[in-house]
Amino acid sequence: MRTSILYISILLILFSTAPLSSNACTEFRLTSKDGSVVIGRSMEFAQKLNSNVIVQPKGQKRTSKLPNGSDGKKWTSKYGVIYLDGFGLDIATDGFNEVGLSVGELYFPGEAKFVDPPTKSKSRAMSNLDLPLYILQNFATIEEVKKELPKLTVWGEKLEVLNNIVVPVHYAVYQADGKGIVIEYSDNGLKIYDSVGVMTNSPKYDWHVTNLRNYVDLNAENVKPTVINGISFAGTGQGTGLKGIPGDPTPPSRFVRAAAMAYLADKGDTAADIVNLSEHILNNVDIPVGLVRDFENGETFHDYTQWVVIKDLANKILYYRSYENMSLRSVDMNKLDMSSKGKRLSFPVHGMGSGVVDITAELKAAE
Repeated sequence: MRTSILYISILLILFSTAPLSSNACTEFRLTSKDGSVVIGRSMEFAQKLNSNVIVQPKGQKRTSKLPNGSDGKKWTSKYGVIYLDGFGLDIATDGFNEVGLSVGELYFPGEAKFVDPPTKSKSRAMSNLDLPLYILQNFATIEEVKKELPKLTVWGEKLEVLNNIVVPVHYAVYQADGKGIVIEYSDNGLKIYDSVGVMTNSPKYDWHVTNLRNYVDLNAENVKPTVINGISFAGTGQGTGLKGIPGDPTPPSRFVRAAAMAYLADKGDTAADIVNLSEHILNNVDIPVGLVRDFENGETFHDYTQWVVIKDLANKILYYRSYENMSLRSVDMNKLDMSSKGKRLSFPVHGMGSGVVDITAELKAAE
């Protein structure tokens, strides 16, 4: 009896400190035949993020503040960046810099573990939410990032808008040629993994990579008919080589599905080709409102795809679309002043109409 009571008590503690939803982001890397690299990413969340596209030129002076208001890590940005923020905070949930380094911050519930805010040696202290922008503003390559990370004390920042939980996240970083790493802080401390070009959420990254071995038989080619006692048994319809690919919205299933599509689909010749391919892959991991839901304190929380981004690291173009408007919009870094004299710019991700184009007036008589 005591064991049962203890078990229930532990569950109640876990659920009382858990985030309101198990947010379901997906990210993948594509490389075209001419060597262009594109990163596609979906952002799923239950609470409204109210994200903006932010353009921040180089030369910005920043400080990662500790909860008591004292200063942590300080820096002056070496590179101009484009990123998407969240909750009205100046944090980078996803973005890239002017030399093509990309960072994505994805949810990592039940696994992420950061240190407490330090009381000493504060000059190397960095909030887990400030880390993506710090990387984007200061580094050009994966090796530079890997060299810097062990020097930082990354502590877990609580967000009032999320019931004062420490936001559990992990990070995907890619450089312009497509080489990538995944950064995780957990009960194992800091772990840096070489990326296979796909990332979702929990469990830990090495688990996902091992799990891919269960799907090595997936193939783009249809299975050939089998003949038994003179009778031919052909597969039903197209896609028999992919029979068994997981279709549910859980992180392990999205990881496998995105990996299969990113690996098997025709990449095309140019960046434009894989930008288009990214849209199609993102359509396959899109979560509409109501499909995934949690309940807490009498409220229903819908985890859904609030926005997606496609980052063309070769041409320095950010593409994005929102749940309300599926039209792809773009921000071209080449047309902006990213010098220290440039202006900080902002634009809301949501809004801009429905994206419907009425072509009624353009219809012509058929021959």
